[in-house]
Amino acid sequence: MKPLLVAVRTLLIVVLVVVVWASLKPTGSTIAGSDKIAHFLAYAALSGLGLLSFGRVWFQAGFVVFCLLLGGTMEIMQGMLPHRVMGWDDMLANALGVAVAVAVYWPLRSWFDRLLGKW
Repeated sequence: MKPLLVAVRTLLIVVLVVVVWASLKPTGSTIAGSDKIAHFLAYAALSGLGLLSFGRVWFQAGFVVFCLLLGGTMEIMQGMLPHRVMGWDDMLANALGVAVAVAVYWPLRSWFDRLLGKW
C-alpha cells in the first residue's frame, strides 16, 4: 500500500472523529449561515476521503450511504441535547457536501486510483 493511501485513510479516521465530536459539542455564537458552510465542507471532506480510501464501488457506495446516515443521525442527536438544535437545513448542507464529493470524485476516479495505488 502506498504511503499516500495510508495518509488518506488516516486522515479519514481523524476527520470522522472530528465531525462526530463537533456535531455533539456545545456551540458558541456563529455568523448567520456560516454553520451551513461548515456542515457542507465537513461532509464533503468526510465522504471524499472515504471515496479515496476504498477501492471497490460497493464499499464506496456503502460509505456514501454511511455519510448520509451519519449526517441525519447527528442532527437527530443534536435535537436531544440541551445545548444543540436539530436543523433540516443542516441535514441538507450535509447531504449536499456528500453529493458534491461524489460529483467531483466519480469522473476522476481512475486518476485517483492510479495516484493512490489502489490497483
